[in-house]
Amino acid sequence: MGKECSDVEDMVFWTKTKSGKFSVKSLYNALESGNHSLFPSSCIWNVQPKVTDAPEIHSNGFHVKFDISEGQIGFVLPTVIPPCNVDLFRRLASSDTDQEDTDSWNTCIVLPFRMKLSKGTGMSNIISMFSDLHPSLLLFLHHLRCIKFKNMLNDSLIIMRKEIVGDGIIKVSHGREKMTWFVISQKLRADVIRPDVQTTEIAIAFTLQESDNGEYSPHFEQQPVFAFLPLRTYGLKFILQGDFVLPSSREEVDGDSPWNQWLLSEFPGLFVTAERSFCALPCFRENPGKAVAAYMSFVPLVGEVHGFFSSLPRMIISKLRMSNCLLLEGDNNEWVPPCKVLRSWNEQARSLLPDSLLCKHLGLGFLDKNIHLSDPLARALGIQEYGPKILLQIISSLCHTEDGLKSMGLAWLSSWLNALYTMPLHYSGQSSLNSNMESDLIYDLKKIPFIPLSDGNYGSLDEGTIWLHSDSLSTELDGEHGLGAFPNLYAKLRIVNPALLSAASVDIPCMDMTLAENVTRMLLRIGVQQLSAHEIVQVHILPAMSDEGITNREKNLMIEYLSFVMVHLQSSCTNCRVEREYIISEICNKAFILTNHGYKRPVEVPIHFSKEFGNTIDVNRFINATNMTWHVVDIAYLKHPITESLSCGLMKWRGFFQALGVTDFVQIVQVEKNVSDISHMILKNEMWDRDLISHGTIAKDWESPELVQLLSILSKTGDQESCKNLLDVLDTLWDDCFSDKVSGYCNFKSSGDRKPFKSSLMTSICDFQWIASSMDDELHYPKDLFYDSDEVHLVLGSSAPYALPKV
Repeated sequence: MGKECSDVEDMVFWTKTKSGKFSVKSLYNALESGNHSLFPSSCIWNVQPKVTDAPEIHSNGFHVKFDISEGQIGFVLPTVIPPCNVDLFRRLASSDTDQEDTDSWNTCIVLPFRMKLSKGTGMSNIISMFSDLHPSLLLFLHHLRCIKFKNMLNDSLIIMRKEIVGDGIIKVSHGREKMTWFVISQKLRADVIRPDVQTTEIAIAFTLQESDNGEYSPHFEQQPVFAFLPLRTYGLKFILQGDFVLPSSREEVDGDSPWNQWLLSEFPGLFVTAERSFCALPCFRENPGKAVAAYMSFVPLVGEVHGFFSSLPRMIISKLRMSNCLLLEGDNNEWVPPCKVLRSWNEQARSLLPDSLLCKHLGLGFLDKNIHLSDPLARALGIQEYGPKILLQIISSLCHTEDGLKSMGLAWLSSWLNALYTMPLHYSGQSSLNSNMESDLIYDLKKIPFIPLSDGNYGSLDEGTIWLHSDSLSTELDGEHGLGAFPNLYAKLRIVNPALLSAASVDIPCMDMTLAENVTRMLLRIGVQQLSAHEIVQVHILPAMSDEGITNREKNLMIEYLSFVMVHLQSSCTNCRVEREYIISEICNKAFILTNHGYKRPVEVPIHFSKEFGNTIDVNRFINATNMTWHVVDIAYLKHPITESLSCGLMKWRGFFQALGVTDFVQIVQVEKNVSDISHMILKNEMWDRDLISHGTIAKDWESPELVQLLSILSKTGDQESCKNLLDVLDTLWDDCFSDKVSGYCNFKSSGDRKPFKSSLMTSICDFQWIASSMDDELHYPKDLFYDSDEVHLVLGSSAPYALPKV
């Protein structure tokens, strides 16, 4: 194989290569005549000898050795040696039970032990090394089908024999045990990366366990990476084989090699391609879903693999996400990508979401029931999980499809609500959703118009309050006081269609609750309000009655609002005992009351009773002469049907309106003011020392802007008849309405004393000229006239000026 060159200095020229340089690969090709398969150069070249210094190769008439003691620094050249007795080795390795053809030996490799290893503990280490030979050694050395280890010291023989079964299955017997692998390989064009190499081959081997009935299941142990011979483990659950470039230590793959990086990039495609071949194994033909589950269990997750191959899980998962690698439930064996399947479903889910519905609205199908994946793998693949999110997406899609939800029917919708309610119990083992998940779910549900209303439409909670009528609710809305008496109010209430609960009226045991109860609880959980009088007042009427537009659009509706509140406050509602003052305050500040001058707020203008409401004061006797705007409550409230159904309806209306500030005569209000705002003359008259009054002291005073206006007008017009009528009215109402308001009070923080002063109400009565006199036709200040009584007449006689009329 070598020749001498006469024209140059003596040297050896290797004729098996164009360059004339020796390579182990060219030697292997020469020895294996007619064999065109790739030589595992990386598994022999750069090997640090551990057992021998001069390995020998005897094959097809060639006999050479590689003696490390004879080579130049950096590389070893082959040396021709005499033939060895191959028959001797053949006989030594044979046994009585070995029926293999012993004539098939073409190559013999002899490893003479180093001298220092043949003595002492060195020999024990070698025996241990050979005893640990693993059957996987036979996987990728294609021409090596059997390994025999004969221990001459104890006359023991270990035989490992490879059997290529077919369909990618390779079995290696090791004594009485047998190991099984599913091996898939792929030839790659390599000349783009290395021009001197036309093709190379990569392979993946999956370790399997075979049962007695011939079925295969995954065998999970960390497997080494091979470069024809095993290197070390990287955290993979399967074997990778490739013609990797290795350092001289052969301990790991050279991570900086572009060749190795290219080989690594080709493995994800081979892994994905291998799935169909794996699922086609005869034992899986009746249950391909089981095959997919077994195969997917080999998928590495990010973080499990380290070193040079740490990026492999991400690349494999990325490839799987884009491939049709999963099966849908059913008999069609339909392959789809992970993003198209739904896992963790149950029979309730299949009944609720038919395949056509799930596919049409979400583009999903149910994952084959035999495919069980770990949660981390399912998340990495982007597989959808059956749960509240899916139910939310389904209902949202149906609501955005014309007649989509309506076509499903109320029975289906009640089943959907039941599934949503029971789902947390089924999946988490808890009685309620995780707080964050529940709040997000409710927030999204409120935006979806999926709730069937009594008017035949569907509504969402974001559009306004929705009410749920139930037989178990308070009976206060029944009978003549029921919602039938308030048709305009009832029309404004968005009430859940009773047919929804009727469709769920069949008792279906579910955690000891009926389907109808589950539907009710789910509706209440997302914010539907129970239909009770108090909730109608709080949630609907109080917010709505501040809308001034209602008074223009719907006159009767505002009347019904107040009528409903009045009736409810007469009830025995326990909530109203606490919230009555709040409700009254809200109505005073926000509600519109119908008057003879249209709708007015009590907080903005004084409102009074008319004679129809039992007002005995004829204000027209002096109001008509003043042209004052006098607001009186419209009798429409008395004409409402609810008034006749109530005992003492008129008196209940009076009491209700009085709580809102409606009066028979002028309105008097109590106000708080700073002492500094009180008239200086009042303080002087009360003989208070201003210097002793601390800054910020609060005084409670009585005022009547309406009476001040009336007195001012009468004083200017000089209408004695109207003034006489006003005095007569004040005398009639004085004890009940005015006598306790002639004084205000100031609370001194320093001493804690409570001192009275003349109220602004009383001051206004005294400071206008409005009293008619018996002596002339002029109006006078009250202080300038005398009270007409028998006692005063006895003293002053008839010549004194008396106030008129005599009261």
